Parts: sequence; structure tokens; C-alpha cells
Amino acid sequence: MIQQDGSRDPRHRSLPVSQAATAGYLWTRTRKLREIWGLLQAVRGWPGMAIEPDQDGLSLALGDVFLGHVRWNGRLDVPFNPDVRDRLVAEEMAGRDLDRPDGHGVTFHVRTVADVDRAVWLLRLAYLSADPYPGTKAIGRAPLIAPRA
Repeated sequence: MIQQDGSRDPRHRSLPVSQAATAGYLWTRTRKLREIWGLLQAVRGWPGMAIEPDQDGLSLALGDVFLGHVRWNGRLDVPFNPDVRDRLVAEEMAGRDLDRPDGHGVTFHVRTVADVDRAVWLLRLAYLSADPYPGTKAIGRAPLIAPRA
């Protein structure tokens, strides 16, 4: 996956320019490939679901609504409003985001194939509570997803 930059000197090499190729290269280097692949297979078919690579992993969204982020190390970050976040943490369904103690998110570490179901459940909760049409009034739904900071 390493591409020559045009120089004959093999010490002058660079990673592929394509973001997708780079993401694929990084994912093949993680020990969590099987687990993350299972998670992606479960969520990719949901209507409107978008999965985009970035420097830290993959961002998951429903239209313009951010649903979560899967890092290369298997960490899943999902934003929820404070009430839902506190309940998930109290029931030990997810952990508080220690990187952002004042944030609205929860974290869950996908370490084994058995963890995939919990990760899918958290993302499904975020997916079902998301408003894919921000600015319109959702009838009878309280927002579970925290606004993106």
C-alpha cells in the first residue's frame, strides 16, 4: 500500500493519497478488524446511514446528524443528551467519556465479537433517536442525541 513518490530513492516513499486507501491500510493493521467489521456490517444497511473514514477511525452519521465514531483501537464514541448518557452509565451499558468529562458522550470498547451486539445496540439507540431533518419539529420525540460540539 506504499506508493513511490516518483523518486528513485526507496527511502522517499509516501502513503497513498486516497483517504479510503489510507483508511483501508490502517484498518488492516488493527487487531480489532473482525469485531469492527461485524459492527459495520450490522449498521451499514440502515437507511440513510453514512460511514466515512477520518484520521482516527470511522465517523457514522444519519444524513448530517453525527451518530458516533469508531476508533482504530475499537473504541466507540456515541453522543447522547445528559439524561440518556447518565442512565446508560448508571446501568453499565456504556462508560462516560473520560477524554471529555463535560461532554455528552458515552464510550464503549469493542474488544471481542461478543461486544459487537452492545455496540450495535448503542448505535441503534442513537439512530432511532436522531432527527435526519434538523430544523423540523419531531412530533412526540425528545432528543436523545446531544448536539455535536
